[in-house]
Amino acid sequence: MVLANMLGFAATLLWLGVIGYVISVVVRRSRHEDARISLSLLVILVTMALLASLFAAGLVVVDAGEVGVVFNSFTGTKKEPLSPGIHFVIPYVETVYRYSTLEQSYTMSLSSDEGQIRGDDSLWSPTAEGLQVGIDSSTRYKVNPQRVADIHNNLRDYNNILVRPAIRSIVRLYVSRNNVTDVYGPKRAEIQAKIEEALRQRFESAGLELLSFDIRNVNFTSEYAKSIEAKQIAQQQAEQMQFVLDKERKEADRKRVEAGGTKDAAIIRAQGDAEALKLISQAVAQNPSLIAYRYIEKLAPNIQVMLLPSGSPFILDMKNLVSMAPAVPGSAALAPVAQATPEVSLTPTVGPNPISP
Repeated sequence: MVLANMLGFAATLLWLGVIGYVISVVVRRSRHEDARISLSLLVILVTMALLASLFAAGLVVVDAGEVGVVFNSFTGTKKEPLSPGIHFVIPYVETVYRYSTLEQSYTMSLSSDEGQIRGDDSLWSPTAEGLQVGIDSSTRYKVNPQRVADIHNNLRDYNNILVRPAIRSIVRLYVSRNNVTDVYGPKRAEIQAKIEEALRQRFESAGLELLSFDIRNVNFTSEYAKSIEAKQIAQQQAEQMQFVLDKERKEADRKRVEAGGTKDAAIIRAQGDAEALKLISQAVAQNPSLIAYRYIEKLAPNIQVMLLPSGSPFILDMKNLVSMAPAVPGSAALAPVAQATPEVSLTPTVGPNPISP
């Protein structure tokens, strides 16, 4: 591109030189000066200017990321494109049109600062239930370098002739076949894949290569958005209630298990008590004096004499009881028991020596 511009600038300077030379000769002759046009100099200047103009018009530089289409005024568009680099075409007969082979993106969005068209450019389409949904999408594509001649002949402005109309028609077709819950729910990826495949076939037939089609967002009318929000709130409340019920059920199970454990413990404790009573009963049956011994064992350790009323049927012989069970560790020493007479009433005394009446 720089070389072509330099040649064009040189050609312009040469033509200005030719014109300036002729004008200067004419001005001098108008002043009656002896001035003549040098044909050899004029021919040289004209020849250099023509050559520079021809080279500037025929030299074409195709930049990286571009491809050139050559259109001949007599034979029409050439099938073979011009790859990036320097090329020479027939000056003033052939014209080169450049097309970008870089990745391009066409965005249709509800947002006013996105996409090729400012404002609300979201694609609104009816669903199977008749509800309106807005689809925000981005389509990535590029020109097929081998089909650029067909694009030049049939499309040229392919964004407005092919890309936008194809997206609108195919998206509406597949959205209208599905329910609104499928469009923004579990079948969204499947619908997107079907739209992408249909767009790929449409683009390839015209000379474009589809890279991807993405559904960026699904928009709803304000009324339907409120209904969706209410439905989600109700669903969350139902899930919360289910959580509470599960918690209460687990708590009831825990209490049931705890009660069962308490019951088992009471049964085991009762069985232990019954077994203990059984063993005690057997011991008492074998040794009747055990009850008296246990009674004396529970008395205070400092009682030496016990006096009972006259005629009492329960008179204990402390000496005999002591001799019956002498080796009881920690038990108190037992003193002799004196039998009370009807005339005298004695009270127990505390100390090492008993007090006589």
